[in-house]
Amino acid sequence: MPTRLLLPVALVQGLWLKLSTPRLPPARGRRGRVGGAEGPASQVVGLGDSIIAGTGVGHQREALTGQFARRWHEHLRRPVEWHAHGFNGATSAVILRRIAPRVPAADVYLISAGVNDAVLGVRAASFEANLRRLRQMLEEKSPHAAIVFAGLPPLEQFPALPWPLGSLLAARARELQAAARRVVPQGAGRMLCYDFPPQMARDGFASDGFHPAAQACDEWARQLLELWLRAGVGR
Repeated sequence: MPTRLLLPVALVQGLWLKLSTPRLPPARGRRGRVGGAEGPASQVVGLGDSIIAGTGVGHQREALTGQFARRWHEHLRRPVEWHAHGFNGATSAVILRRIAPRVPAADVYLISAGVNDAVLGVRAASFEANLRRLRQMLEEKSPHAAIVFAGLPPLEQFPALPWPLGSLLAARARELQAAARRVVPQGAGRMLCYDFPPQMARDGFASDGFHPAAQACDEWARQLLELWLRAGVGR
């Protein structure tokens, strides 16, 4: 069926979901440390949207940034501190203008962006430009930091998104993921781009059917760390 014929249906579905889907709060906590209370620590900073805000879990320890820090500590065997700077609904433009200028220096930056851009119909070229400027800003702040773009998931598999809405948003998300790949080509130094596998576990979602539960955040963090280590820039 042509996309133009599906748009009115998707619009109605989107309005219905906005009214009926439970709004989960962000996770408690903004920073933490694993591996001991004293001595120097490696620094992980997450910045972005509701994934970094920890929506869907109770505490930031269970969200993507905290889980990544814990797994990196287990690999390093030395202390790791983490900071989470994100909020629900943040687009790439909001992250660039309102969040990134305020984040501290880090050894690793985790960026979650793009889903809200897909929902709002942001053009891929605009998203790509925002991501390029965000990369530049973080490289100027911490020249030796690794920057890991956490990727856009296959939205058609989200339980909260019915057909055709899920399929239309997934197509937009794939365009934005391709744009991210242009910002982070193969072998792009210390910046990496994660690509989600095509299938997602249906039991890995929070109660809203949209955000990841704690076990999904843990698995996501594991894959991001493995991507980083395989690239040979992990510490």
